[in-house]
Amino acid sequence: MRRIIFTVLFLLFLFGCVEDPIIGQWERFGDDAEGTIVQVEVVGKMYHGKLIKPAGILNYLGFAENDIKWRDIEPVGTNKWKGKDLIKKVDMDGNITSIEYKDVYFTLQSDGILVIRKFAKESKLFGEVQKWRRIQ
Repeated sequence: MRRIIFTVLFLLFLFGCVEDPIIGQWERFGDDAEGTIVQVEVVGKMYHGKLIKPAGILNYLGFAENDIKWRDIEPVGTNKWKGKDLIKKVDMDGNITSIEYKDVYFTLQSDGILVIRKFAKESKLFGEVQKWRRIQ
């Protein structure tokens, strides 16, 4: 009986220590924002992605270090999450004219690439796509 209780407690401990694979640092690649780095961390019962380094086009769109680029990320399946992505619009002089968060869907593919789809619904294969690779 003691052995069963110990085994159950050990398994609960083991599974409780497993970190969600979305946690860590991610670098964007393959588009005009290549080189951007986001750090995903636990915030309450969800995850947020803080902008560590804006790069490429994001520098011209008003993004800054420590912006919460992704927020309210929550799991919806194995290696799948939904959340919100920060969108900024600027005028011709580079002044920010609007800030909002849009729904996005995150999928961690078997090759380790995190794919983010904007303006898509659930698992549909349309919408704007971003690709990110883990760097930490």
